[in-house]
Amino acid sequence: MIAGVLAGLAVTLFVGLKMVGMTGFFVVPANGMAIFINKGDRVITEGFSVRSRLPDRGDVIVFTTEGISSAYMPPGPPVFYIKRLVGLPGDRLEFKGEVLHVNDRPVSTYFDTKDIHYLPLMSLADGKVLTVPSDHVFVMGDNSGNSSDSRYWGPLPVKNIRQKYWFHVYRAPRSEAKPVPVR
Repeated sequence: MIAGVLAGLAVTLFVGLKMVGMTGFFVVPANGMAIFINKGDRVITEGFSVRSRLPDRGDVIVFTTEGISSAYMPPGPPVFYIKRLVGLPGDRLEFKGEVLHVNDRPVSTYFDTKDIHYLPLMSLADGKVLTVPSDHVFVMGDNSGNSSDSRYWGPLPVKNIRQKYWFHVYRAPRSEAKPVPVR
């Protein structure tokens, strides 16, 4: 009986925190973050830490597309995306060969990228250097060949960050996950 009461309290607390934007439950609709988060995975996110400080490079964040104007952003009301933060305000991003560099260092020196192979595109085409403006971050999908991200629509305003990945509650069968191969 006590376990049932505690479970009920936990669910009530989660629902209450979700209503005020402090937690989230997402069923991931696409493979832009594969292999870390795959289509069909269910993840829990938290909004407490992003209220008090900017997430770190390498953190996986949830954000809204509100106010993003780009031909690559689907029309309609704002939606939520989940992507990895690769560039902080003031960071210099560029591709050297096929390796993303942040402030002249390979991104792997900031966070583990052994399963991530970022692809240059648009705002980060080979040879271009992009400085992330103040009050903005640069986000990319781990499966960048299958990801709509800052390479298409530019740096993301910090005010759009809502939550940060917390944990998986369900991992979809990996047969659903089909990352786009690196060239």
